[in-house]
Amino acid sequence: MPVLMVAAYDENGKVNVMNAAWGMICSEDRIALFIDEEHKTTQNLLKTKAFTVSIADREHMEVADFFGIASGNKISDKFERTGFHAVKSAFVSAPVIDEFPVVMECELAEVVKTDSFYCIVGRIVNTAAEERVLSENGKVDPSKLQALIFDQFRHDYYVSGEKVGKAWNAGAPLMKK
Repeated sequence: MPVLMVAAYDENGKVNVMNAAWGMICSEDRIALFIDEEHKTTQNLLKTKAFTVSIADREHMEVADFFGIASGNKISDKFERTGFHAVKSAFVSAPVIDEFPVVMECELAEVVKTDSFYCIVGRIVNTAAEERVLSENGKVDPSKLQALIFDQFRHDYYVSGEKVGKAWNAGAPLMKK
């Protein structure tokens, strides 16, 4: 699963960031985050109705992991300890973390709560990426991004990058049977 950095402001404009390994794009302009209702970042984004989701990369693994093991409910200077920098999104009322190379700026679309899970769904209003992680055609290149991937089975991080096939093409020969 990709390692996602979810960021939101609190009621005083203070930045909080959490590491969320259980999240995914769920339609063309939606992202679903399966996170705990009690997280400081969750409480913040419910108040502000906005958040950003960055993709953690190899270069920033230590801080990304810290954002997952440190609780904003217990450590008031969690973001400041990292030395990272944030600017206000031009699209939503949420912080963009400068150090992460890809960010999706989101408005809160809905909250889905069942007996099994709690899910924040955001409407992606803008996506931005640093030029250094883009391919020649202007798309994010996984080999340049080196996105962190969380292995739930062994609790390890891996890095994306190796292309092994083309989507909507690799299985095409089976269509002819």
